[in-house]
Amino acid sequence: MEPLNNKGLSRRSFLKGTGAGMGILASSMPSFALENVFNNHNGAVATGQLKNAGLLEQTQTNSLFNQLTSALNFKQSKSEKVLIVLGQVSTQAFPHSVDHKLVNACLAQLYERGCSNKDITVAYHAPNALASNSPLVKAMTMPEKDSAQLVNVANSDAWLTLEMPKPLPKVKVLEQAQSADHIIYLDQLTDQHGSLNCPLKGLAKVVFDPQSFSKYSDQCDDLFNMNEIQNAISKKVRLLAYNASRFIAKSSMSDVQMHHVHPGILAISNDVKSHQLFAENYLHSVLNTTPESKHNSQELTWFQSGVSRDPMTIAHIEKTIRKSGVSLSKIELV
Repeated sequence: MEPLNNKGLSRRSFLKGTGAGMGILASSMPSFALENVFNNHNGAVATGQLKNAGLLEQTQTNSLFNQLTSALNFKQSKSEKVLIVLGQVSTQAFPHSVDHKLVNACLAQLYERGCSNKDITVAYHAPNALASNSPLVKAMTMPEKDSAQLVNVANSDAWLTLEMPKPLPKVKVLEQAQSADHIIYLDQLTDQHGSLNCPLKGLAKVVFDPQSFSKYSDQCDDLFNMNEIQNAISKKVRLLAYNASRFIAKSSMSDVQMHHVHPGILAISNDVKSHQLFAENYLHSVLNTTPESKHNSQELTWFQSGVSRDPMTIAHIEKTIRKSGVSLSKIELV
């Protein structure tokens, strides 16, 4: 095996360790009644339009979250454990961090389904713990309910070691991820530099111990598709969501700036490919830029809610998606 360097495993070393790709083919994965976002043959994105509603914005977000996750056939029983992974977290509020309204909507739906707070963990990675008065922490407070467990994995020692195929290095995964029945990933459309967030890297930052993951950082996609990681993490990831009504983006006037979109879009996917295709084309559509990459032969199913609120914007997004080479199927939600 080739020696490790500060960049981790080389591609050649990784494939040698996996038997030229042993366990990384999606086609080898067993089928599940509940599809996961890494092997979802019925993958789709569902979006709803968010309007400025003042004090009613949380109620609006909750209603849309329920409608869109139902369209994506998300099911969860009250006895099952859920891990909510927060992607982008900082001392600054949305859009510099995950939208607190999205966190509240997710928790509210789980509680409505009978899930107990002791079975819900919210995990994130940040240099410092969130303050008790931060919007994200406040969003976790529900009337007449104890708060779900909040974990900053940067300070966690709750890691479980997974044996990998020899001679690959071992990987440590978050204990709450290993014990979860479902994983839900909430993030922002873009990062602080205005680049699209990568859901796999966001998940990896929270569910893997940084030191052990650093050896696989150049093979992030392949790692999530390995049998050992599939069983511990990948098969459990059901939903990916973000609120794109406000986001940070690159600008010709300055390095980055905040963009406000009205009506904004709440996007939820049950498939990584659908999540990335829609996010990329939505960003290009809003910024009136041209996608650099073509996605010929790629397909996207789009469940649309509230089209009548801003049909011109929706039509423009559809046009951008088709120009990128994606074959688009639309289903309008009533």
